[in-house]
Formats: sequence, C-alpha cells, structure tokens
Amino acid sequence: MIAENIIFFGACLCFLTAAGQLVLKMKKRENYNLFILFTLLGVILLQFNAMVTSAVLVHPEYMAFHPTVLFIFCPILYYAYFIVSFPDAGVPKRYALYFIPAFISALSDSYLFIVNHSSSGQAAREFINGENSPDVILFKIFAVASIGQILIYHFWLIKVLIPSLKGNGGRSIIYITFSVSFLSAISSATAIPGYIFGDINYIRYSALSISACVIITNLAGVRYPDFLQMLSMRVKRGIYSRSLLRGLDVDKVMRRLENLMTENNIYRDDSINLADTAASLDITHHQLSQLLNERLSMNFNTYINSYRIEEAKKLLIANPDRTVLTIAYEVGFNSKSSFYESFTKITGITPIEYRKSYHFIVK
Repeated sequence: MIAENIIFFGACLCFLTAAGQLVLKMKKRENYNLFILFTLLGVILLQFNAMVTSAVLVHPEYMAFHPTVLFIFCPILYYAYFIVSFPDAGVPKRYALYFIPAFISALSDSYLFIVNHSSSGQAAREFINGENSPDVILFKIFAVASIGQILIYHFWLIKVLIPSLKGNGGRSIIYITFSVSFLSAISSATAIPGYIFGDINYIRYSALSISACVIITNLAGVRYPDFLQMLSMRVKRGIYSRSLLRGLDVDKVMRRLENLMTENNIYRDDSINLADTAASLDITHHQLSQLLNERLSMNFNTYINSYRIEEAKKLLIANPDRTVLTIAYEVGFNSKSSFYESFTKITGITPIEYRKSYHFIVK
C-alpha cells in the first residue's frame, strides 16, 4: 500500500510541476517542453499504478496507449536536453522523425484499445496473470521496445553529461542530473522483465524508482531555483571542452561575423537565427554558439540585440520625431515589447527615457 501511495504521489507531483511551467510570467520554449514532459511522466506513473493495484482488471482503458505514451516521452526528453545544451539553436533537423516509433505504436494501440476494445479487459487479465495471447504479445513487444528507446536516450544523456563532470564550480548540479539520469535508466530497465513475464513486482520497483527521481528533481529545483540555467552552463562547458573550434581560424571567423553585422547589417532581419548565420560563415551552429560564448561571453540573441540597440540609440537621437515602434522595426525587432525589454536590459532605461535624457543634457 505504501508503494502504491508513493507512486501516486509521484504522478501528482509530475502534474503539479507541469502546471507550474504554465503559470510563469516569462514562459520560454523549455517551459512548454517541460510541461509536456512532466505531463507524460505523470500519465506513465498513473498507468504503472493501475497495473500495480490491478485497477486495469476493472478499467482496462487505464492502459490505453501506454506504449505510445512511452514512445512520445523519448523525443520530448531529448528536446529538453537539447534546449539545455544549445539554447540558441532552433528545432533540430529531422526532429519529426523521432516520433515515427510513437506513430507506429499508436497504430498498434489503436487496434488493441479501439478496434479490439471488447477483448482489452481479457488482455489485461492475461497480462497480469502472465499469459501470452496474441494481443498481450503485441502489447509486450511495443512496451519493451519503448523502454529500450528510453534507455538509449538516457545513455545518450549520460554520455553528454560526462565531460561536464570535470572542472570547478557548479558540479553539484551536474552530479544531481547525472545521478537522476543514471537512476532513471536503471528504473526503466527494471520494467523490462515486468513486461516480458507479466511480473507486477518489477513494474512496482520501476515506478517507485521513477517516483524517487521525480521527488529528487523537485527538491533540486527548490534548492537551486536557477537549476536549468546552471545546468545549461555546465553542459555547454562540457561540450566546449571537446574542442569544437579545433582547426578553425577563430580570428578570421570573428572578422567575417563582424563584417556581416557592420556592413551587411544582417541584424536588421527579424527572422535571423543562429543556424543561418553559422551557415553564412561556413561553420556549424554549435561552433558559432561556442565562439560567441568564449570570445564575447554572450549568446547569439544577446549578440544580435546588442547591434540592434546600438543602431536604435543613434536613430532615437537623430530622429526625435520618429516613433519608437518604427525604429524598433527598422533595427530588426518584430514587436515593441521585445524592443523595450532588450533596450532596458542593455542600457538600464527605456527608449523613451534614453531619448529624453539626451535632449535634457543637450539643453
């Protein structure tokens, strides 16, 4: 009974964490991604709990699309750590291909729980009893395959984190993430014999371990409010330590980049992004991101906005009759709010205050 309560608590904590991502004032893509990630994890734990408590015998629909949810969890988890590793980059190319296993699994689950719904209750009983009807075997194949994919993603993450364990400062964040990732991998692997042999004890142990990971993650978030930002810094250092710039004429690239800004004024394009700019320099977006971080201690968006703000400052003074909005659009911003936010962050005052202060000094 205690185990079931812990698993249920872990599921509720997942949903609470997911909801917390949506109430933030300044939501970013990582917040929406975490909302989906923790929602899926909450559903997975509830489905595990339904198996552990044998609730699926009465309500087999609780297990509907279980392998599909597990398959969807993988690319969402991958994207969460992609954002942490490369916050300036857009959606990875071929990212949609990562959802192909989930799509195939959805077809199988549709057959089991929609087309063949009348026998789903029987299949649930057979699974709990360790029997192997054709429907149960189909369910087991996709469930085990989904766990296998989760393990691949976890070991990929662990591999990414290993270089970040070196160096000084902020290592506790990496140790926590590394430990949780390793425990999550072990927890996922524990479920495999549970699916294969229909042994609910393995499912129980797996769900308990996953719930422990959720609790640890939430406690880490309380202890380190800027957990994601700190993790991002450490991971990027680990990635950079692999010498992405080795063999690259850094000074030449920096001169070409400055030329794109000062002569071609590419920062005025409101759709400019890291990948396209890197392509113009014949380097990868990872290299450009590292270059800006190592040479200028800023990310791509900050670098672009610094040029935009410098030109905006000149236009605000030279054209006192022009509106702030037209100037914002001219220098590359696509909204007044983003212009105000960036201008205030860089100069410490709003565009209107900057214009007024200049004319006050002149007078």
